Amino acid sequence: MQNQDWTPEALADHLQKAVYLEMWTIPLYLTAAYSLQVPGSDAMNPPGLQSVRNPSNRSPEQLAFNNIYSIAMQEMLHLELASNLFNALFAARGYAPKFTGEWAPRFDGFPPWIAGTVPVQLGPVNEAQMRLLAAIETPEPKTDRPPNGPQQVYDSIGQFYKAIEQGIDALWDRLYDPAADHRQKSEFADPSYPGADYTGFSATISGDSASARKTADQMIQAIIGQGEGSRGPFIEPDLRPEDLKDLEDRFSHFARFRMVQAMLKFGEPLKIYPQTGSDGLATAQQRLNAGFTSLLQALEQGFAGDEGLNLASMWGLPRKIVGVWAAGGVPEFQYVKPGA
Repeated sequence: MQNQDWTPEALADHLQKAVYLEMWTIPLYLTAAYSLQVPGSDAMNPPGLQSVRNPSNRSPEQLAFNNIYSIAMQEMLHLELASNLFNALFAARGYAPKFTGEWAPRFDGFPPWIAGTVPVQLGPVNEAQMRLLAAIETPEPKTDRPPNGPQQVYDSIGQFYKAIEQGIDALWDRLYDPAADHRQKSEFADPSYPGADYTGFSATISGDSASARKTADQMIQAIIGQGEGSRGPFIEPDLRPEDLKDLEDRFSHFARFRMVQAMLKFGEPLKIYPQTGSDGLATAQQRLNAGFTSLLQALEQGFAGDEGLNLASMWGLPRKIVGVWAAGGVPEFQYVKPGA
């Protein structure tokens, strides 16, 4: 039954909030991942994903990094999916998702439309920070009420995405134009899967209304099933990469964060960069903030146009993040307004 409370304005607002939410998670997760002093890495050579099957790569820091970084990579895909959902319905109307200004991520609390109670801050891998990251990805409680039209505040991220699903159900036929330029992007997905980025669905929406609607539904289920709405520790096979060697990607985001929490509780202390400060800290922070600002601007411009995304600033972030940690500080990720 169509919910009469949903309007195009309400759905556009929710999809913009979804874009913000996915972008908001990425600095939180990257900051924690790169706080780990993985053997063989430094500011000039940041750590990367490495198989724990290789005996030379079995340090606990590498394992913890793998779990956290793999989630950040999947959040980049979710960001792309949320942005493509926005554009599929609103690009033809002259709108595009925003990443700068009031929509630049802030890290002083949960997004105001999500009822979060855990303190929010950027920080290293420790018990307090992992409690926050696990709280962000906590599966939707069974006690969550089904959304009843657009709401100001949702009990969980899973409930928020169910509301978006409801809004799309109500308005798809009214908003989707198969002939429009939907400005779809597929840059964050693994290039090893060029036809269908992840098993069973594409990261882009196109074609007739019925097939496009099916793709949109699959994209929402992927966001929910991989992360914030997953009910169990394992991701359904049709919502994860085909490469079975990607062990982390078999598990939900919550399960991966719980693994790191277990390592902190039951294992040896994980080595992280000390927060001692240094003469080079201010410069390192400025470099990171400049890179982050460039990324937000590139994303906003990319999803507003027909050209591909310029992700040079994205791939330049690791050295800048580790540079701040190595200088004895905590990365800030501040958006710098033009002219400021």
